[in-house]
Amino acid sequence: MPPKKTKPKDDSEKKEDVPKTETKKSHSKGAVSAGDIITLDFDAYIVNPDGTEELFDTTNMEHAKAGNIFNEKATYEPIVSIVGDGRVLPGLDRSFTTAPIGEKVTVDIPPAEGAGERLPNMVEIFSVRELQKQEIDPEPGMRVQIKNRVGTITNVTSGRVRVDFNDPLAGKSLRYIYTIIKKAETNEEKVLAIIEADFGRSNDFKVSITGETAELTLSDICKYNQTWFTVKYKIVSDLRQFLGMTTVRFIEEYIKKDEPKEDEKAAETPSEPEESEVLPESEKKE
Repeated sequence: MPPKKTKPKDDSEKKEDVPKTETKKSHSKGAVSAGDIITLDFDAYIVNPDGTEELFDTTNMEHAKAGNIFNEKATYEPIVSIVGDGRVLPGLDRSFTTAPIGEKVTVDIPPAEGAGERLPNMVEIFSVRELQKQEIDPEPGMRVQIKNRVGTITNVTSGRVRVDFNDPLAGKSLRYIYTIIKKAETNEEKVLAIIEADFGRSNDFKVSITGETAELTLSDICKYNQTWFTVKYKIVSDLRQFLGMTTVRFIEEYIKKDEPKEDEKAAETPSEPEESEVLPESEKKE
């Protein structure tokens, strides 16, 4: 289902000399700097040439549903980013350094500061048979991986398939409306934020820091999550780069639950009521 479009605003409502980045208030609440670890909410739009907007990404479930982009497999919650580390589009990343914490910011991002310009030579033609050998049944709009490249099928006709290897946002003008909710201040907060950014969740992790050593008691999910075994090396790298940690220890805990004693079991087990024999009326008379 295509994203929901909004009506273009009347020209009379447009303001002249509107800056690329706008905020509701002044920067009195402070801003962030390169290397800071922030948590933010956002709505992201494609701005069409006619002025209409199409929502293509958001951290808000209700906004996703209203914009017809809701994915039941997606997680809608604030994201964590490290300012200046290239984890988001360049234009968005640069805007963080002038954004006040806790205030809504709007930033318009041209293609050069977003996903880049769309390149015609990134579009290639394949035969249907070639894709079928890779167990791909081609359909327009399908995302496919061919020879270690990911692209979008744009057309299927006469036994041929056109695949566009450009980023889906290439050549698009974008608009982000976001709010930096908080900035990690303590080393413990920063460690948990890095885990959140790299692993996607930091719930149930425990952090202990002594000097340049960080000890992380792992969440139970790490014991059976296959992603964790590769992500943990990224976490170690980020802890060294952004927090200067020289030693990182991961602790897995397997705690045996105490079994209740025999007398406790007896106390917890309700006694069964004694069965009473009910005589028929004929036997009672005798």
